[in-house]
Amino acid sequence: MSALLKDRVWVMLSGVAKRGIYPLHASRLGVFRIPIEVTEHSDISSITNDLKSSAFKIDTYADRIYLTYKWTENGVDQLTHKELFADLNVTVEVVTGEVIDIIYQIKPLEFFGDHYWVRNYRQKADQNAKMVIDTVIRNSKIGDKLLAHYQKAEKLSLELAIKKLEELTPLAKNPKPRSATVPPPSTGPTAAPPPPKPIAPSSSPSAATSALTPTTIAAADGASSGSSGSGDNTTISLTGTGTDYSKVDGPIDQNFKSKRQVTGTFKDIKVWGPIDPPGQLGIWGTEVCVDFDICVADGACIEACPVNVYEWLYTPGHPASEKKPFMIREKDCIFCMACENVCPPQCVKIFQKGQ
Repeated sequence: MSALLKDRVWVMLSGVAKRGIYPLHASRLGVFRIPIEVTEHSDISSITNDLKSSAFKIDTYADRIYLTYKWTENGVDQLTHKELFADLNVTVEVVTGEVIDIIYQIKPLEFFGDHYWVRNYRQKADQNAKMVIDTVIRNSKIGDKLLAHYQKAEKLSLELAIKKLEELTPLAKNPKPRSATVPPPSTGPTAAPPPPKPIAPSSSPSAATSALTPTTIAAADGASSGSSGSGDNTTISLTGTGTDYSKVDGPIDQNFKSKRQVTGTFKDIKVWGPIDPPGQLGIWGTEVCVDFDICVADGACIEACPVNVYEWLYTPGHPASEKKPFMIREKDCIFCMACENVCPPQCVKIFQKGQ
């Protein structure tokens, strides 16, 4: 039972409800059920991290995420002509599990005080709660998983899946842009990119500009493809028809080098197959190695790395997450093991040179 309901008993006749408003002991309740699975703690952490830049107060407890949106109503007392104000809020509860239930309960206006002068409180609270729900779905990993669900269960292309997601979440605040053809820009704050390294005199013009061609699909948050010291040798693509895949559980196979073969390179970074983009991407790197099929993009490795080895690489359509930590400055690794130690799904493995 939802923690918002406390000791109240509520029975819904329909097995699946969608944006209904139901009377409940002088309150109103809305339920939105999403047919995707979120059971791992790393997934819950990823959702909360995605929403940190929102204006919501976020709390987590076990398998629940609580998001509270606050707003202020202003008015004037008709007798004294004094200005009046009321601080109101509505809380949305995300119940994770084999399916996701997003629940909100609109409390009576009297809960906040004697604000008799406030007009249309219930309608505003309902609208604000739906705005929170749309923002949660559009701007977090829930949206990523829902896209993968549309592609797999309904056999939709990525373009049609994105369109359906956008139609489902029209009230999303600062919606995360998504594209079936080009990588979306980052929606959160990013660190300033490192200064470009000079191109060696022996580099040919074609090699210096190949990162700008359509065959290179990745772009880091706020950084140009020429901001790293990596080369531009790219032989694989991140797009394709491989959508019949689901998220793989960790940890990374530490003996993968003896079991897999290098199937190509991406900006001179080796990619160990099998790969079938966008659903299966394999293991990337030689010394700094990340299993992209396990990675959930929680960002812990990027934050932990003291020498800025990683930057985000967008992977639209991947079932685990739509971006991955790309070891574009792999040669700068100092083998401190920080990224390997903090990775929640254990998808990172660091090899000393020569291993």
